[in-house]
Amino acid sequence: MRKGLLTSAGLVTSGALGVAIIVTDRNLWKFEPTHGYALGGFLAVDLGLLTFILLRGSRLSFRLASSWGIFQALVMLADIFTVPSSLGLTQTQFAEYLFGLGYYDSAHIAFLFPALFIVNVLVAEFAYFDLRRI
Repeated sequence: MRKGLLTSAGLVTSGALGVAIIVTDRNLWKFEPTHGYALGGFLAVDLGLLTFILLRGSRLSFRLASSWGIFQALVMLADIFTVPSSLGLTQTQFAEYLFGLGYYDSAHIAFLFPALFIVNVLVAEFAYFDLRRI
């Protein structure tokens, strides 16, 4: 298997899910547009790391990708504790909303956030294993 293939696929998937959230989550733009712009920044880093891995495939690129996946996952978990007061939800309700656990409204697509979370964890793991193969 080509070095970095799974890590690269994970970064592409992370980017695609991020774009899907930016395009479809009306609550994001209504209540927390700064998070939407931050997600756009995360997408830029995903693309940069993807390019770095495809061009170099160095230890540094995989180390950065692994760290980035962990960082993104931690930031996503931290979102639960920063529930915007304008939503009028408790932390538990906001966690249910973010992770698609029974909270439904027509302003977002459920399960995009948890899918992105899982992909970021996988990117961290794939990059770590790619790093160990070098």
